[in-house]
Amino acid sequence: MIKRIEIHFNEDPEAKPLVLDFDFSITNTMYVDDAPEELLSEEWVKLDNHKCSQCTLKTENHPACPVAMNLGKYAKELFHRYSTDTVSIQLWEEFGRHLQLANIPLQDVTGELVRMAVFQSECPIGRRVKKALEFVPPFPTDVETTRSFALFFAMQQLQQKGKDVTQEQIIYLDSLHELFENLSKRVRAITKGDAGVNGVMIYHSLMMLVSLSLPENLEKVMMEYTNW
Repeated sequence: MIKRIEIHFNEDPEAKPLVLDFDFSITNTMYVDDAPEELLSEEWVKLDNHKCSQCTLKTENHPACPVAMNLGKYAKELFHRYSTDTVSIQLWEEFGRHLQLANIPLQDVTGELVRMAVFQSECPIGRRVKKALEFVPPFPTDVETTRSFALFFAMQQLQQKGKDVTQEQIIYLDSLHELFENLSKRVRAITKGDAGVNGVMIYHSLMMLVSLSLPENLEKVMMEYTNW
C-alpha cells in the first residue's frame, strides 16, 4: 500500500516537487477528515452532483462524494497540468519499500490516484471490489489489473458453490463504468489541463477491458483452480 509519493516535474524545473502523504484507516480506507474545509463547499465534490445511480450514500451523512474528496485532497494540484507532461516519482510503500520511476506521463500518476480514490475510499461501489486490487503493485499493468479482477470474481463463484454469478458481475462492472463517466464530468468542470480527465479515462477504459475480457479470464482462472 502506498504511503507517500514525491512527484518531480521534469518539464517545469521551477516547480517544487509535490509530496503526497496518504492516510489510511486500519481497514485500508483513505481518510478525508483532514481535507481542506473549503473543498466541501466546491460544487464538483458534492454528492448530488453527478451522483451514481447505484450509490447508497445519503446527503445528510455524506454531503460530498468520497472519491471526489480524495481526488480534491491529493490530486487537485495536478489538474491544471497536461497528461503528456513527464514526471519522475519516488514512492514509498507501507512496509518501507522505496521505488523510483523516471520519465513517466503525468496521466499515469493521476490514474494511480484515481485508482486509490475509487477503490480505497468510502465509495460504496468501489469498495465492493477493494480486495480485488489489494495486492496489485503500484502502477499496475493492464494484465495485472484484469487478472486481479478475474481472480476476485472467480473466488466469488467458488464461494457460491458453482453458481453462475457472471451476470451479476457484469451488472456490477456497468456500475463502475457509470462511476468513471460521472467522475470525468466532475473533474472536467474544474480542470485547465487534461491530466485529471485522462487519469479518470485511463481507468474507465481499463474497466471496459475488464468487462470484455472477463468471460475468457474467468474461464482460465477457474480452470487453474480446478487443476490445483
